[in-house]
Amino acid sequence: MTEPADADVDGDYARVDWEYEEFDGRSFVRCRFDDARLSEITTRQCVFEECDFSGTRLASSVHEGSAFLRCRFRRSNLFDATFHDCKMTGSQFGAAVVRPIRIEGGDWSYVALRGAELAGIDLSGVRLAEADLTDADLSGVQFAGADLSHTRLRSAKLKGADLRGARTEALDWLSIDIAGAYLDIGQAMQFAAAHGAAFD
Repeated sequence: MTEPADADVDGDYARVDWEYEEFDGRSFVRCRFDDARLSEITTRQCVFEECDFSGTRLASSVHEGSAFLRCRFRRSNLFDATFHDCKMTGSQFGAAVVRPIRIEGGDWSYVALRGAELAGIDLSGVRLAEADLTDADLSGVQFAGADLSHTRLRSAKLKGADLRGARTEALDWLSIDIAGAYLDIGQAMQFAAAHGAAFD
């Protein structure tokens, strides 16, 4: 991996207080932000790669076009945070507070959101390819235009979720409980085919 020439590499910002700060175009690689106070921080076009945000307070933070690549958000507080057109590829959110959260487009492929409380969130147009949403509460979530190809949804709660218009190629329909979810015709046929239905 080649870091940008101006990247902050291996920095230790554990427990730092940067509330209300604004960052534009900064790059951080393998930096520690665990237990930091970053509530209401704003980032624009920043890159965080393999950084640790465990226990970090990010409530009401705003991120515009930033990238959080393979970062750890274990036990982070993302209450009322906004991610607009951000790239979150491979990041992990174990036991994080993620509701309510605003996700406006962007690439959330390969993220780990197992057991996350995401009920009622609008994920329209978000790329979630190969994301792990096992056991997540997705009740009432809007997925119009989202990419759910290869997404893991085993034991996820989907009551009232609207999958119509989402890409659902290669979903494991046998592991998904769609009771109460809304599907379009193509998705209903995928579900039926996975359960052995034949079509002439």
